[in-house]
Amino acid sequence: MIEPTDSKCRICYKAEHIQHIVARCPTLASSEYSNRHSKVATYIHCTICKHVGLQGTDKFYEHIPERFINVNGTTIMWDVPVITD
Repeated sequence: MIEPTDSKCRICYKAEHIQHIVARCPTLASSEYSNRHSKVATYIHCTICKHVGLQGTDKFYEHIPERFINVNGTTIMWDVPVITD
């Protein structure tokens, strides 16, 4: 006999569906979404640094971004609020 599955999130116990897990679980939002965002941003920063010719690590997960990098008149920023008009 097949056991019925529980449709509640195993972390916060609210109704579970794909949108909840990917973007809405309040328990995950406090830490895991932020960590995932930082990992993706680190990969992008590492890729941009390689594109402009900066030497760095071959493994993006070992890349430690600098706050500001100036290369030939271009500034690469890390974790800096950007204000536009």
